[in-house]
Order: sequence, then structure tokens, then C-alpha cells
Amino acid sequence: MSSKQTYTDKEAFFVDSCESIKIEVLHYPPDNIILNHPPILFIHGIIIAAWAWDNFCRWFSKKGHDCYAMSFRGHGQSTKTPKKDKWWSLNEITNDVSAVTDAIIARTGYKPVLVGHSLGGGIVQNYLKDNHQKVAGGILFASISPYSYRTGSFKFFLKLYSNIPILVILKSLFTLEPYAAVGTPKLVKRSFSKAFPESMAIELQPKFEKASFVTGLLEVFKSFVDPSIIKCPMIVIGAEEDKVFGLKTIEETAEAYGVGFDIIGGASHNIMLDLTWEDAANVIFNRIQERVVKE
Repeated sequence: MSSKQTYTDKEAFFVDSCESIKIEVLHYPPDNIILNHPPILFIHGIIIAAWAWDNFCRWFSKKGHDCYAMSFRGHGQSTKTPKKDKWWSLNEITNDVSAVTDAIIARTGYKPVLVGHSLGGGIVQNYLKDNHQKVAGGILFASISPYSYRTGSFKFFLKLYSNIPILVILKSLFTLEPYAAVGTPKLVKRSFSKAFPESMAIELQPKFEKASFVTGLLEVFKSFVDPSIIKCPMIVIGAEEDKVFGLKTIEETAEAYGVGFDIIGGASHNIMLDLTWEDAANVIFNRIQERVVKE
């Protein structure tokens, strides 16, 4: 790990991954240490980075969880390699999760719960198929299904851009930049819940990441994981107004892992940034208590 950057209530440090990549990790220490509350590692999807989990990390740290949020290579303050950032494979990205998880275990002495959002949920599943014994549990949060290959990537992209003007879609496809879908505050507002205010869209839009994975994203639309081999507790959560991974996907994911699921009302795909994010935080907290702490 490299030197730390300290904030009033959090710190940033860097973890060495493969390919000489350094991964940004934001750490939010708990207000009060509660021994049976495992550390939590929050893992983002496309177009965002560790910053997107700020509300969640502050909320869970006040509940006694030691909280961490990471930025994938090419995202946030992690190492950027402009000639490679679009072409990292699923396994190379998963190596970032592995390196950070090992660092958390070394720092705390405890197995963390991994929360993976969207593409991050696919990466969590890819990590758990070989490393489920290293974690206390996995939470798939508006996540890609392990059976996404049955639906196909074409239908995924149709849903992803279903509310976006055709010129923006073409720009995104030709430049291989999903960022085009949130390139203006108006487009940001379209991608969130109906109640999401324009003022928040204006504030949020400059924070979105232009970095994106193409190879890694496409690989999760093949058969990339066998859910039956993942033995740690699994929790599945979706969003009522998710235009990307709707109810059918959430049901499919929950069935694959033999668990129930929760749907957060009034939330879009980016649940952690939407108006009802605290409802989602409460659901995650309660499910960790029920499925992880009590096991």
C-alpha cells in the first residue's frame, strides 16, 4: 500500500493490484466498533467510482461497520492506462477486488461482506466463485444476473438506452463510451427515478466517470459463473424503477442463489445515489443481521 490521504471522517489509501495498478480505496472507520458487524467493501459499476458510495459508507459506519469503497482501474483515483482501460478483461478487473479484499482482511482480521452494484455485482460473482471462503457474504445490488447470457447483450443495451435520444445512443456506441448516456444533467435526470430533482442531476453530472470497460462488460454476457459453487450467504436487492436490470433479472438472480429478494421503492438503477438510498441501506443492514451475523 502507498501513503494515506486523510480526511475528517475518512481516509484514502491505495492497494497494489496486478499489472502495476494501484487501486484507490476510501475507508470510513466505524463510529463505535461492534465486534459482530463485519467490514463492508462496496464495489461500483460502470460510469461511477468509489465516491458514489459516500452516503452508504457514512451511514454504515455509524451503525458500527468498518466501511471501504474501491475504484476500479481507470476509475476515480486508481491508476489510469488510456490505451488499456477499455480492454481490461473480467478476470483482470476481478484481481482488483481480490487485492482490496485481502488488504481489508489484513487490516481488520475479519472477513468482509462484498456489495456489488450493476457490473460490480457481476465482478463480485466472478470473484466469489473461487474465493467465497474469504468473505462473510455477498450482496448483489441491482446486479447483472449470472444467467445474463440467456437474455443476451443486445437486449441489455436496448434497456440501458431505452430512455436516451438516438443520437446519444449512436455516439455512445461509436465511441464505446457509456458516459454519453449521462453527458448532460438532462440525461442524468432521465436515468434516475421519476421524482429525482433537476437540481440534484446538475450537481451529480460532473462526477460521472468517462472510463469504462468494454471487454469486461461483454464477458458477463457469457456463462461466467456457476452459482451452485458459491457457498457464502447471498443477498439480492433490486430497484422499482430500474430500467437496466428490472424485476425479471432480480428474480432470476435470487432464484440462481436460492434466496429471496428485496425491491427498493422509488429507486432507479443507481440506488445508492437516488432519493430512497437510505431505504436501501436499511434493507442491506437488516439482511446482513439476518443472513450473515446470525449464521
